[in-house]
Amino acid sequence: MRFQDKVVFITGGAKGLGKATAEAFLAEGASVAVCNRNAEAISKFDEEFKGKKVLAFAADITNYEEMEKIAGKVWDTWGKVDVLINNAGIVNPLVPSEKIKKENFDMAIDVNLKGTFYVSQVFGKRMLEQKSGRIINIISQVALYGQKGFLPYAVSKAGLMVMTRSLASEWSGNGVTVVGISPGFVAGGMNEGLIRKQAFVDFLSKKAPINRMARVDEITGLVLFLASPEAQYINGETIVIDGGMTGYTAEPLLDFIMAGKGK
Repeated sequence: MRFQDKVVFITGGAKGLGKATAEAFLAEGASVAVCNRNAEAISKFDEEFKGKKVLAFAADITNYEEMEKIAGKVWDTWGKVDVLINNAGIVNPLVPSEKIKKENFDMAIDVNLKGTFYVSQVFGKRMLEQKSGRIINIISQVALYGQKGFLPYAVSKAGLMVMTRSLASEWSGNGVTVVGISPGFVAGGMNEGLIRKQAFVDFLSKKAPINRMARVDEITGLVLFLASPEAQYINGETIVIDGGMTGYTAEPLLDFIMAGKGK
């Protein structure tokens, strides 16, 4: 077991990709703490993994004081955190940029960028004190080039990519390294709603030259690798895992939706 005696904290860890990541680390022997703003999801997670080495917190990552309290509880329980996975995030309704509502833009920045920084700082300060730690930010390939309809999400995730490199340059000299993962469209996680319709599955599959969406286990496999000793010299980078989608020309998702093809 690669992560025996290691402690992992995952934001957005009670559902979707976050939950799959938690399960992958548990299978490798880690102690895993998760937070999720959905209290019902946390309750179900707690019940499902009762008896295992888990902690589950209903919390909003944009609440700095709340995250400080949670970090304290994790350290009080296990004495350290070896790996922080910043997975929590939101996608706004897909609309043209001239129709974006202020509250939707603000929410994307608050959750995807500011909230991720809050968690990184709260946990990072403690990691710097212990002189070790790995932070893995789940970003998006949209951060690399933008896409019609995704402006708030793309901007927030692009900021997260820069934050990944900035924190790595500041903290890695004291033992805390930082990397990012930019997935393409994944057949799971926040895309659960989309993949219930075959039209969307077909469309999203064609956006990558590999002609399919990513499997959840392919993303969690990369997370496990980047958290492992074998990957520790990878620092400040954002690894793209999108089946070759980056730079590949395909019909934009917003055009697909507006044309009514997903009905």
